[in-house]
Formats: sequence, C-alpha cells, structure tokens
Amino acid sequence: MKKTESKTSANIITETFVRIFLIFTLLVTIIVSGIVAFTSLQIRESEGTSLISSVQEAAENGNVNWDEFKLDSEKDEKSTFVRLTRASGDIDESHGTSHFLKSRLSWGNFSLSKDVIFWYSSETAKNGNKVELWLNINIVVKSMIRAILVIVAVMIILFFIALILIRKAANTISQPLTDMMLATDEKEVKQLPVSKNPIEVRQLSQSFNRLLNRLNQKIENEQQFVSDASHELRTPVAAIRGHVTLLKRRWHEHPEIIDDSLSYIDEESLRMKGLIENLLTISRGNHLEVNKEKFNLTEFTDKVVSEIQPALSQKITFNGKSEIFVRADKMSLYKIIIVFIENAGKYSPQDSEIKVKISSENHQVELQVADEGVGIPEEEKINIFERFYRIDKSRSSEIPGTGLGLAIAKQYAQLNHAEVFVTNNTPKGSIFHLLMESIEN
Repeated sequence: MKKTESKTSANIITETFVRIFLIFTLLVTIIVSGIVAFTSLQIRESEGTSLISSVQEAAENGNVNWDEFKLDSEKDEKSTFVRLTRASGDIDESHGTSHFLKSRLSWGNFSLSKDVIFWYSSETAKNGNKVELWLNINIVVKSMIRAILVIVAVMIILFFIALILIRKAANTISQPLTDMMLATDEKEVKQLPVSKNPIEVRQLSQSFNRLLNRLNQKIENEQQFVSDASHELRTPVAAIRGHVTLLKRRWHEHPEIIDDSLSYIDEESLRMKGLIENLLTISRGNHLEVNKEKFNLTEFTDKVVSEIQPALSQKITFNGKSEIFVRADKMSLYKIIIVFIENAGKYSPQDSEIKVKISSENHQVELQVADEGVGIPEEEKINIFERFYRIDKSRSSEIPGTGLGLAIAKQYAQLNHAEVFVTNNTPKGSIFHLLMESIEN
C-alpha cells in the first residue's frame, strides 16, 4: 500500500493551484491557437477560392499564363501549386507542380513538401474544366505558433506572479494553524492564539479556547473536589482517631468516657458513611440510572413532606393542586425535595415556617421550597449548587451537612431534564425552585 506523504496546507494549496493553472494554460493555448489557426485558414481558403475562380476564367478565355498569378512567396519559393485539367483531358500546370506532386507527402487534404504544409482544394466548372489547388498554409502554422508562444510567455509571467500571491495567501491560512500547534505543545495551555483571518481558523481557535476553558474548569473543579473531599473526610477520621487514642490510654482509669466516646465515634462514622454515599453519587454523574414513570407529583410531594416533618422543628406547610402529573424518576425527585427541605431547615430559625408549593402553567410545573432563613447573597447564588460550597465558611462546623446536597439535587434535576435555581423570599429567606415539564393526566 502506497504511503501518503504528509504535507502542509500551504503546500497542498500551492500544488493544487499549479495543477489548475497548468490545465487552464493548456486549455487556453488549445482554444486560442485553434481559433487563430481556423481564422487564418479561412482567410487562406478565401484567397485560394479567388485564385481558382481566376484560373477558371483564364481557362475559358484561352491559354493560362501562370506568370499573371502571384504563386511565389517573398523568398522565391512556391507558395501555391495549381493544376488545370480541361474537359478534353489536357493538363496545364503551374511551374514546379509536377515535381511537387512527386515529392510530397499527403494526409487527406494536407500535403508536406520541404517543410512546407499545403492545403488541397478543387473546383470543377460547368464546362468540365477542373482546377486543383495546393495552397501554402505555412503562414497559418506560423500564426498559430506565434499565438502559442505569446500565450506561454504571458502565462509564465502570470504563473510566477500568481504563485507568489498564492504562497502568501496559503501562508496566511497555514500560519495561524502552525501557531495553534506550537501553542498546544506548551506545558500549560490556557488559551490558543486567535487570528483575525481567515474566519474559519478564527472560529476554530475560538471553539478550541471554549473547549479548553471547559476542560481547565473541569480540572480545577476535580482538583477542588478532591481537596474538599479530603478535608471533609479528614475531620471525622481525626475525631475518631482521637477518641480511639483516648480510650486506649484512659478507659481503665476512667471507664465513664467509654459511652461518650463510642457515641461520638458512632456519630462521626455515620457522618462519614453519608459523605461517602454522597461522593459516590456525585462521582457517578450522568451514569446514574433513572427509571422514569408517570405519577401524581402533588400526592408524591405531600407524602414526602409528611415523612420529613417529624425530623424538623420548623412547621412545613404544603400547597398544591391535586392533579399535576409528571414523567420522571421518583427516587430523583425524592432526593431533590428532601435536599431542599433539609437545607431550609438547617438555615432557618426553629420557630419559623417552611412552605412547599406546587403550581403548573403552560405545560410546565414548578415546585418551590421557601424558608425564612438568613437568605443568600446575590453573588453567591450562582455557586450554591457547586460541590462542597458553603456560604458561611466560619459556620460550616456548626451547621450539619457535607456541602454536597444541592450539588446532588442539581445532578438529579439534569438527569430528569429539569432545572433548579434559587431566588429571594420576601421579606427574608430563600426560595428553591424545581422546573420541569408536566404531562396530561
């Protein structure tokens, strides 16, 4: 199998131009030289026709005086040969015709003698006189050769001018690609150079830069995720190790610390278990399995609210239409609703109220969980659905949780083609929204 040689775009463009230019030159040469030859031949044929008519006229008036006809060229060479065959069978020829007919090489209407090309034509008059003419058409050939030489000369000049311009244009196209390639060879690639022209290369580099931004952001998020996960796991592990060490050293002397330490270890282990489960959920991402089915969202939400109410000190009120159906994964929606309500319970006063509401309009259903807590600053709203993000870092240890709940809620919402976001609650607090499509009952 023949191996294809690797070439730059500039070389490909240049080679393509050369091929096209050579084909174009060949076609122009053939067409122009053909037109010149055809036109010149017609002129010579017209001259030959006039000569034949003159010979016929002279033959009718008597003997033909060949000296009256200009049959010689300027260099005293025979440019034309004529033979008159009368009706009686007598033959009258111009000077040198017999010798020409013996020495010539013939191809159809063309004849060659001593590097001179002749064109044959004949005419028979009504009186039976036949005039045969061998017309020198070297002038036609010379005109065609001159036309070819002029075309070739002009094309050579145009070729080099066009080649310079094509190379310049090709380099203009290939140089931005070369710059992009060199930029990608660097150890840390943040952005690729963006050229103004050509537009396709500029759009390509812009697309690559957007891709690089997403990849770099993803890498940063993964690094931050590992760092945050390590930090979250380090705290309970350190606490458990501390109590284990305390028990090893002092449980003989102070047996009363055993129950407290075991209770603390149990709480921290449960916290680690929840964190690990959340980490697994986050890491699975879009690979989580969803089983979509049609169900009444109002009844489903009312049941979830009833289940979680005993676990919260705040009062939860639910308001929603009785018939709102959706097609989604029940487990996913259960997780989202639980996360929203638990989050409201963490950041709201114990004597406040949490309001859950479901509404439907234009084939779109909206689930809201409103609290009366401290609220969320405007600049923080875009980040609260990120993994391990906590608004008040100083209070993170006081408020239970891993900082993964809202990130998981967002992930489950995306799997169900739904949207989650947060707005302000009036006069205080926050409202978490879940938007999804409703279906007919």
